[in-house]
Amino acid sequence: MRSSNLSLSILIIILVNKSLYLVNSSFVQTQLQYCSAIKQRTDANNARGIQRHFGVKKCPQLILRLSSSGHEMDNDTQMRFSGVGRLYANKSSVTRKNSSALPHVEVLNRLSSATVAVIGIGGVGSWVAEALCRSGVGNIVLMDLDDICVSNTNRQLHALTSTVGKMKTDEMKKRLVDINPGCNVTLIHDFISVDTANDLIASLLPEVSVVVDAIDGMYEKTALILACVNHGVPVVTCGGAAGRSDPTKIVIGDLTEVQEDRLLFKCRKELRQVHGFPKVPVPRKGSKTKVKKWRIPAVYSTEVQQLVRDSDTDEGRSSSFRRCDGALGTACFVTGTYGFVAASKVVDMISSDSVVKPRKQQTKVQSRTENASILMADSGSCIQH
Repeated sequence: MRSSNLSLSILIIILVNKSLYLVNSSFVQTQLQYCSAIKQRTDANNARGIQRHFGVKKCPQLILRLSSSGHEMDNDTQMRFSGVGRLYANKSSVTRKNSSALPHVEVLNRLSSATVAVIGIGGVGSWVAEALCRSGVGNIVLMDLDDICVSNTNRQLHALTSTVGKMKTDEMKKRLVDINPGCNVTLIHDFISVDTANDLIASLLPEVSVVVDAIDGMYEKTALILACVNHGVPVVTCGGAAGRSDPTKIVIGDLTEVQEDRLLFKCRKELRQVHGFPKVPVPRKGSKTKVKKWRIPAVYSTEVQQLVRDSDTDEGRSSSFRRCDGALGTACFVTGTYGFVAASKVVDMISSDSVVKPRKQQTKVQSRTENASILMADSGSCIQH
């Protein structure tokens, strides 16, 4: 009797376990089918989203068109910067030269293959570099030899509590690579000078597409602009941001058109008087004087710059605090706007494939030498005849 009861109990246990196994198997199979359906639905939604995002009709495996340079456009680059590509592809100034590439892909190709050098990574240059990187520029050269000071906090992008005392170029590179791991960032740990400006620009050739001048020394700035002109390198120069508080007054125009900027006034005067650039006539009321542009885009503010008070000057002499931005003072919303306006000009020129080279000027020395050689040749021909 006991043995029969035991056998019955074992049989019941086996049947119960088998039933539970079947129930569990059915449940697991249902779950797998449900997950598979969810995955298929998600993949389909992703594909449709990518089609809307990139404008590609068939992209189940995210295979994108070849770029104009012949290599496959990186998916990561597309995801990060296709918004910039679509923005400039929709502009009438952007022309398609390669029908095999989508318009926004062609714009991204131009940006990713371009090389932009930012000289001076301070209150303006740091914002320029960030904007260029976030716009998909693939190669950026950063030049500066300064370290980050706590007094840079009010205007410089890389100035943080954790970065004080570190090199500006090093910290800026870390930030740019974090924004776009595919960006090729080259560092030049040096200050530009009157003696080294020409060699620097020559060393960047032929790769450099545009140079952004974000330095604040008048003679160094003049030397950099002159070197770019002599080598035929497009340059965007930035005026003085100190002593200004209205970012809505910041504009961009040819260097010959600059107003209310003492720094660019002095550079322009130096280029005219020393290096033979044509004189910029003073516009008179009612006159229609046409000024031949130098083809040097300049970022400046039409806001009247503040004057230095004597009390500020005296305080600056007596204080041991390192005041990097001078007695006039600056604000990030002004220096940042300067940088963004300069970067917008660079991105616009590159994306529309209309990079404008500066007009090469004839220096006074060249003009005198050429005139003398012409006179000598004329006199020699007269003697022969």
